[in-house]
Amino acid sequence: MVTAIHIEADLLLLIVLLTISYLSRRNINQQIERILFRYTTEGIILSLCLDITWLLLEGRTFPGARVLNCAANALFLAVGVAIGCIWYLFVLESLGYEINRLITFAVMLPGIVSAVLCLLSVVTGWIFSINESNHYVRGPYFIVQEALVLGILFLSLLHILVMLFLPGRKCSKATVLKLLTFYIPPFLGTLAALPYSGMPGTWTCASVSIILMYLTAQDSEILRDSLTGLNNRKALKATFQEYAKQTSPASRLYLMMIDLDLFKQINDTYGHPAGDRALVLAANALRGCVSGRKSFIARIGGDEFLILIFLADDAAGAFREEIETAFHNCTGSENVPFTLSGSVGYCAYRQGQTLDSFMKAADDALYLEKARRRARR
Repeated sequence: MVTAIHIEADLLLLIVLLTISYLSRRNINQQIERILFRYTTEGIILSLCLDITWLLLEGRTFPGARVLNCAANALFLAVGVAIGCIWYLFVLESLGYEINRLITFAVMLPGIVSAVLCLLSVVTGWIFSINESNHYVRGPYFIVQEALVLGILFLSLLHILVMLFLPGRKCSKATVLKLLTFYIPPFLGTLAALPYSGMPGTWTCASVSIILMYLTAQDSEILRDSLTGLNNRKALKATFQEYAKQTSPASRLYLMMIDLDLFKQINDTYGHPAGDRALVLAANALRGCVSGRKSFIARIGGDEFLILIFLADDAAGAFREEIETAFHNCTGSENVPFTLSGSVGYCAYRQGQTLDSFMKAADDALYLEKARRRARR
């Protein structure tokens, strides 16, 4: 009965993950972060298939059953650590690190060690063995396998926790918190499986995390820009209507239109990855400027950003200078070959003004500001 429930749970999770993998492959946005998330998902799919295979073979005595059981368990245990390594790469990419070959090899090394140990265990029985009645038996060094799984998860979790409290981090706090939610089900699954090998383990429970993360990402993508994590145009109208009702003489609603200077030159000179990095740095700089203030930031296309914010009448000019300074300073501690600057046009909301006319007024102010800056060069 317990085995049947275990298989049913695995099959249900398998169907959902296969759907996620299929939709992910069809998505035209194939950034490295998405690819690593898909690889993690597909690794868990393989793990579930092998888990089901083991449950169906365990204790069966037909010809070749013991060999198949041994192969399934060796692959299952080796794949488990490999998934953790791929997940760690996904975490690093999500946190804003550049993934190169050296980092990839260092992170995947525990997976390589695990694969070797599991394959050797077919002969040595170090990690596991299959007895004469075709039952799985943990080997004397099984704890090494569990240590590799938990170790790689712990290292990636530690990296996330450090980034959570690190000032000037390369990603948003929301991204860090989203990554943290992944760890609860697999850690609970690992702890539950330690005393009893028949319980759903680390990566079966991690399926739940993957599904929740995917659903959260799909929901946020409706209203958020996938590269910078800022809002997109879809959230603008509702926010404007809400903010327009709250404007007052003491705290007026302002619209800031922001355009990065010479962004095309960054793309043409250093490549599109550098351009993406510039957009992320700009987004983080804008977040810092509005921190603690009631505001709405959006990326509205290309290198164009927008801020709705409440300011006193005499504070708008100073806020524009604050944005320009933030752009200038945001590359100082970064290993990037470019510097950032931006033009800012702004206007105050007039009672009864529509969003279109509000944006046109700010656009006109931005055009004049860019013309003024070109004339100064």
